[in-house]
Amino acid sequence: MIKIICHMARPHAWQSGMKDPGPTGRAPLLCQYTWRNPLSITIILLCSEISPSAMHNSSRPAICRGLILIAMMAVLSSLTSATISVQPGGSIQSAIEAAEPGQIIEVQNGTYLEQINLTKSLYLKGLGRPIIDASGKGSAITISAGGSTLLGFTATGSGSGSEDAGIRVLSNGNILKDNLAVKNNNYGIMLYKAEKNTVFFNSATENQKGGVLLAYSDNNQVWGNYARGNGNGISIETSRGNSIHANNLMENAVGISISNYNFSESIIKGSKGVSIQSGSSEEVAVYNISEASKSPSLPSTNILYDNVLQDNRQNSFDDGRNQWDNGTVGNHYSSYDSREEGCKDRNRDGICDSGYSIPGGSNEDKWPLASDDAILSYRSRGMEGFEMKMEQRSYLPGSDMAVAYLAPGNFSGWAGIVRANLPGVGSGQRDALSHQNLAGPSGKLNLKAPDTEGPYEIRMYNMADDPVATLRFNVSIPTITATPASLSTCEQITVDYTGAPGFENDWIAMYESNSTDISFINRQYLEGNENGTVDFYLPDPGSYMLRMFQNDSYTELAASNSIEVKEYSGRKVIASPSHVAPGGTVTVTYWGAPASGTGIIGMYGVSRPDKFALEKRALGSKNCGRMTWQLPYEPGNYDFRMFYSDITSEGQGAYQLLGQSNGVTVG
Repeated sequence: MIKIICHMARPHAWQSGMKDPGPTGRAPLLCQYTWRNPLSITIILLCSEISPSAMHNSSRPAICRGLILIAMMAVLSSLTSATISVQPGGSIQSAIEAAEPGQIIEVQNGTYLEQINLTKSLYLKGLGRPIIDASGKGSAITISAGGSTLLGFTATGSGSGSEDAGIRVLSNGNILKDNLAVKNNNYGIMLYKAEKNTVFFNSATENQKGGVLLAYSDNNQVWGNYARGNGNGISIETSRGNSIHANNLMENAVGISISNYNFSESIIKGSKGVSIQSGSSEEVAVYNISEASKSPSLPSTNILYDNVLQDNRQNSFDDGRNQWDNGTVGNHYSSYDSREEGCKDRNRDGICDSGYSIPGGSNEDKWPLASDDAILSYRSRGMEGFEMKMEQRSYLPGSDMAVAYLAPGNFSGWAGIVRANLPGVGSGQRDALSHQNLAGPSGKLNLKAPDTEGPYEIRMYNMADDPVATLRFNVSIPTITATPASLSTCEQITVDYTGAPGFENDWIAMYESNSTDISFINRQYLEGNENGTVDFYLPDPGSYMLRMFQNDSYTELAASNSIEVKEYSGRKVIASPSHVAPGGTVTVTYWGAPASGTGIIGMYGVSRPDKFALEKRALGSKNCGRMTWQLPYEPGNYDFRMFYSDITSEGQGAYQLLGQSNGVTVG
């Protein structure tokens, strides 16, 4: 049903850009129609022959009547007939064949045993998520005509043929939203030779080959979807320019798998589990699809970032050349997001401090995302969900201690500091050096470390004085010692330290004597260790010392003895270690490099002539220094040779050898 209303515009109805009626009093005629679809269009006709008084005259000029008629005909020609409703027991395909392009078909909740094909542009809407069951033959839903919308259906029971799917899209510019593709014998959702489609907020579960497949399909938007328990989460084959983001894909056989070099330029972000392979309207307005479909200029390889790869049998694989981060953010891998798995987040920016090598080739995610477990902390997990956590392990005598705790339900009890050798059972508050009563499922313990150095424990007890969680710590005064106290340039300085707090970012630095804390020569992080050894070397003579600091700050904890360094007067080259695995690394230390800065070091097979180095490096003007070299993968014996320059001396006919290292065995 269509209703059309025309009236003279009142003064308050003038819109921006409309001219004032002026002294003639002539005004525009506003015609508005509405129909069952929630759509309203206003037509503005400026009837030059109508005055306000003439509007009430039954003899209206023919020119205005003609304009109104033309406008109404234009509007009516754009409208379709009423919404078609399909009831259980009816045929959705029959409704499709009877519909006009652009018409809405509403399908009531129920199970429909058929394979449907949208052969014209339609809006197909499921009410109560009706089920379309292909009964093991073909595809449950096929979209052959572009510009269609599919909303709110369950597609199941597809055939197992290579072209079968729960939902198969063979056209361009379609919208798929809030559909469920489940237990199909091939793919849940398949786009084949389809462009500029938008697939969002759909679910694909327990489909045999994969959740979502894009094959020979370019410039599609796939986002906000959920896929679980499929072959692959999302697969892309010989497709480019697709944007895949914010999808949740888990427990699939493959997370992200890129097989062969893929010449697609898909941008993949915010997804959980993606596989890439190569041969190598009311609804439109609400979801802003037109804007989402505008693709930026495309990169030359696949870019994958912000994906969460969780509990897939294999999270990632790539035997081609692809970019696994966007330059600042990579992906989250459940197999590489904690310290135990090699991911450390020392600066707490949510990104692992080291990259993640993608299995299958030479690709690396340079910015893999970290979990909370990548941040160093000390935890005690007791029975029934009791937990205590602190960020340092060693405390200065009498210093404040911040400890977080978790407990199940409406817990009531207490926590206290006791000596480490105190028996757990039979102890109570009378045995604690200090204690704090606890109530509720979580909170903070605000305690002070004992005044005496030694090992201690924080114990959490219930009201019956049964211990439910224990966390060990130490009270100590930090120390730092450097040996030897006198040495030559570039010789190793061994630094022993004790009593570091155990923060992720405690550090030791080398200084010239009497220099300020911020003027360190170099430094090393202690990686959360309370006690240990680190090595330094100095290329210049002088007087030096070392200092220990807390947690990436300039809070000084300890200072070492003084170190005197004298310049080495001879020439030598040392490679360490002397035996490595194929492709392993060695540290090469050299002394007596020429002050002219012309010196070089070369790596050789032990019987290789001087002019045939496997690799050469310049030394600069320092007398001594250190380098890290990667040895070849080929087993054998190698050495390192230092020369005055990279050219032979005039008339000499050979390189001027200054020093030669010990041999290094590979294998």
